[in-house]
Amino acid sequence: MPASNNKEERITQLKIKWLSGILIFFSLYATLRYIVFKGVDTAHFPSFIVNKILSISGLFFLAVSYASGKLKALRLGDKSRQIQFVKFSGLAGFSLSAMHVFISLILISPAYYPKFYSGDMMNVTGELTMVMGVFSLYCFSIPAITTIPFMQEAVGIRKWQQGQRMGYLGLLAALLHVGFMGFSGWVQIEKWPGHMPPISLLGALLILIPLFLKITKEKP
Repeated sequence: MPASNNKEERITQLKIKWLSGILIFFSLYATLRYIVFKGVDTAHFPSFIVNKILSISGLFFLAVSYASGKLKALRLGDKSRQIQFVKFSGLAGFSLSAMHVFISLILISPAYYPKFYSGDMMNVTGELTMVMGVFSLYCFSIPAITTIPFMQEAVGIRKWQQGQRMGYLGLLAALLHVGFMGFSGWVQIEKWPGHMPPISLLGALLILIPLFLKITKEKP
C-alpha cells in the first residue's frame, strides 16, 4: 500500500478517535449530571440530553480549531496534518452546533425551558439566548464555507482570511449565548447536581481559551 494511503488512513483514524472520544465523554457527563443526579427522565435522553451533548461537543471542537497552533498540546509535527486537523475540528464543531440549534428550535417551549418564558411569551433572557445562538452559527457558517477547496482561489487570500476570522466573532456570540442561558446557575454551586458544573459553564470556559489566546497573541 502506498505511503500516502497509509498517511491518509492514520489521519482518518485520528479524526474518528477524537470525535468518538469527545462524544462519549460528554455523553457520560450529561447522563450523570442530568439523569443520575438531577433526576431527568430517561425518556428525554434522545432529544433534550442529546442536545446538551451536541452543544458542548460542538463548542469543544470549535475551541480546538481556533486554539490549535497556539498551544503546544494541539500542535502536530506535520504541517499538512495540522491543517487537516484544524479543518476537521472546525467542521465537526460547526456540524454539531448546527444540529444543536435545530434540535433547540424543536424543543423550545415553556415546558423544556421555563426560565426563558414569562407566561406564553419569551422573556428577555430567552430571546437574547436564542438570538446569540443563531448569530453564532451564522458567523461560523462563513469560515465553514471558505473551507471548500476552491474558495480560497475564488475570493482571494485576503477575503478568505477575513472569513476565517469571523469565527472569533462566532466564539464571542457563543459566549454570550451560554452566558445569558446559564449564568444564574453558575454561581449557585450548592445547587449543582452531583457537584458537577453546568454544561453551559464548561462551554464558556472552552470558548474563553481561544479568545484569550487571540487577545494575548502569546504562542507558547
